[in-house]
Amino acid sequence: MSHTKKPKLSYKLILLTGSLGFVFIVFFWMVIVIAEDKMELISLQHWLESEANMYERDYDLDNGKKGMPNHYEFDMYFSTQNMPKWLAHYNSPGLYEHHLGPEDKHFLVREMPSKDGLYYIVFKDDADDYLDDYESTLHLVTLTLGAFIVILMFIYGSYLVMQIAMPLQKVLNKIKHMPPDQPDFPVDAKYQELAIIEQALFDSKTRINQFFRREQEFSRFAAHEIRTPLMVLQGSADLLMQLNLDVPLANKASNRILNACADIGLLTDTFLLLGKEQIDDYHFQSLDMTQLLTKQLGIISALFPDNRIRYTINNEQSLKVTAPSSFVVVLINNLLKNAYSYAKSELVIHISNTDIIICNDIDAQNTQGGYGYGLVIIERICDRLGWSMTKKITQSHYTITLHFIVAH
Repeated sequence: MSHTKKPKLSYKLILLTGSLGFVFIVFFWMVIVIAEDKMELISLQHWLESEANMYERDYDLDNGKKGMPNHYEFDMYFSTQNMPKWLAHYNSPGLYEHHLGPEDKHFLVREMPSKDGLYYIVFKDDADDYLDDYESTLHLVTLTLGAFIVILMFIYGSYLVMQIAMPLQKVLNKIKHMPPDQPDFPVDAKYQELAIIEQALFDSKTRINQFFRREQEFSRFAAHEIRTPLMVLQGSADLLMQLNLDVPLANKASNRILNACADIGLLTDTFLLLGKEQIDDYHFQSLDMTQLLTKQLGIISALFPDNRIRYTINNEQSLKVTAPSSFVVVLINNLLKNAYSYAKSELVIHISNTDIIICNDIDAQNTQGGYGYGLVIIERICDRLGWSMTKKITQSHYTITLHFIVAH
């Protein structure tokens, strides 16, 4: 997955901070609305109870005729007289609210001082809405204050993100200097945690530089110090062969020296190429795998003269690969040497247009045959070229499958 498709930490921090401010103002507004409703209810109840207390106080003085509540604000009904049908359902003392069409009616029900029925003090139309202007002003102030707080939280969140993102960006920029060809960077972070990260990056860069220096030195040493004695050995072996010594053992030793020099030279070329970060195009060649397998089978079988192993090549289709010849020769040689080393009597090779399958029979007691450094080298070569290798072991057979990426 590409790093550019991942979300940015700065955006998430700003979103979280802004969301926190939004949630805060929502709860703040809910508290204001609930408190406002409670204050309105308390205010209406206090007014109604004041009118009722005044009426009951004056009841004995004028028999309830002159101490009526303010007729500009209230209507008064009695249970012993005619009253609205919707009010008749409330037959116990208390403070009530009734939704009558678009209007909310607030009223108080009390027992008559004479103990004869109930009386009702009801706010007239819109008389209980005297707090509406106050409510509108409170809502406006609350929303304005909430918007201001949200904006303030976003500003604070942006500032907080910048305080975090800028030091992190400096650390991120220093990662670009990690390759060995880039100059060193100073460990100058202001904060302890980031300074530890920068120090770890700097130490890693130092180790990487040392690793690349050792690799380059090894490549130079291998190219000169190993190949020089190899040339001496090969030249000496060639000279011995030209002397036509009538000593079979000496000729055999010369041939073995020549073969060993060839193997060492081939492995040296292979390991040097494997160690390079990029392989130049001129190292790649188009190779016919059938011809190469046939040639290498003859060479490898000569190394095992005592093994009477029958080999068969089933060439279904032509297979050509593009790769460094040393890679392919080392790969094939290792596979064939393993097969000859552990095969019981038979070696079968199947070649298709994308795969090579090498299968040999083995002893039932020797199920570990074919393991070792040879397969590790093969795996490294396959990884470098983008090929794949699978192995399957049964009680009677050991099978290696090579899958090639073939350019069409």
